[in-house]
Amino acid sequence: MLCRLIQKIRIQLHPVSTCGFHLLKILCLILIWRVERCGLHHQRVFLRSTHVLRNQRKKGVRWDWKEKKKLQRRITAAKKVLHEMEQGHILEGLLSGDKLEKASLAEQIASIDFQLFKHAMHSVSKQVDSMSKNVLANSSSRKNVMRIPRETLMNHGEKGKNVFSTEFSKGREILQKSKAAIVLVTNGSDSDIVDAEFQRLLNSFSELMKVEENHISPPFVIISPDNHVDSVRNYLVENDYFGFDTQKVWVLEEMKLPVVSLSSELESKKILLKSPWEILQRPAGTGAIFSSLSSNKILESFNAMGIEYVQICSLSDELVLGHPLLFGAASSRGVDVGVKLRKTSDKTEDGFDLVLSIDHLNKMCRDVAKARFSAHPEQHEHMEHVDGQWVTVQPEAANSHRLSTDVTSVLDSCSPDKLCVMEIVE
Repeated sequence: MLCRLIQKIRIQLHPVSTCGFHLLKILCLILIWRVERCGLHHQRVFLRSTHVLRNQRKKGVRWDWKEKKKLQRRITAAKKVLHEMEQGHILEGLLSGDKLEKASLAEQIASIDFQLFKHAMHSVSKQVDSMSKNVLANSSSRKNVMRIPRETLMNHGEKGKNVFSTEFSKGREILQKSKAAIVLVTNGSDSDIVDAEFQRLLNSFSELMKVEENHISPPFVIISPDNHVDSVRNYLVENDYFGFDTQKVWVLEEMKLPVVSLSSELESKKILLKSPWEILQRPAGTGAIFSSLSSNKILESFNAMGIEYVQICSLSDELVLGHPLLFGAASSRGVDVGVKLRKTSDKTEDGFDLVLSIDHLNKMCRDVAKARFSAHPEQHEHMEHVDGQWVTVQPEAANSHRLSTDVTSVLDSCSPDKLCVMEIVE
């Protein structure tokens, strides 16, 4: 067919030599080969792209299916625990309502840290005096006390390096070898104040790291109220994370626990519901930090990174992040807990600033029984399921307990010889 086409072209055009005829034939064959090859190439590319998209869709479906199965397993396990705790009434909402309402309740149930909740319920039913407040109040009489001038701490220690040369040297070594981590707890009372404190605090940390040679950005965890998590993340992004390594920054929502009815009997304490599909929950306190680090696998990451000391602190105008003197003081004295304490006119400052060894952090995170809970009376309107009907209860006095634990409970599980008080003096 090709030869006939070429012959026809040869007759219609001026006479062509035999050599020219064969050359024209070869050129046409090359042209046809190129066209067929390009067509096959594009066909293969199309088929390959279709195959990739099909696999991506399958992976997406598979991922959704795995997440749903994971949620179902957690709900099944939660139902068993709730019945054991005689709290099965919160499951009533799963039998009524629309799909979104039931899904919302299921998510809330699955998010409860039942291990911590069970411990909190038992802990408040048999109150034991905590030694942590006494330890802080009587810090001046303790033997292992390190007094640090406030100016030394706030001015990055330039005027105190000769006095605390050992501590500074050890602290710088810990930071430079990436053996330190920071956990910061914020509050949500006023977003403008939080932003101002963040800016001051994190800018100060950036300046501190510039002073220290060969510094490496430490892992940084921020724990915030649920309605501030997004704003905190956005604030970090807008400020380029203030020099922190973005791969080692976590922003977590503070842990909450269900509010329970007011009763002296453990079996009579019932979880309260704001609606059939909403559990009444309140922040579990700063002591829940340890459960948050464990459940989000951050403790696991700390151990994998070879972290040796962790600063756990709350936002305040006297806070300094990642100061080598604090890490060095805890390390050089071989303690498990270092407590930074400032007293003015016999009044202890609010907030907390602790340095924990990774060994003590592991103990606190892996054993919830070390957290000391207290019950705080509160007044809450709620709903109850009575005779097949949902009714609203409007109390005239305190009718519930908020379960809360304080981070200073770490002192209860720390032997006196493994505790150092770093007292800040004027």
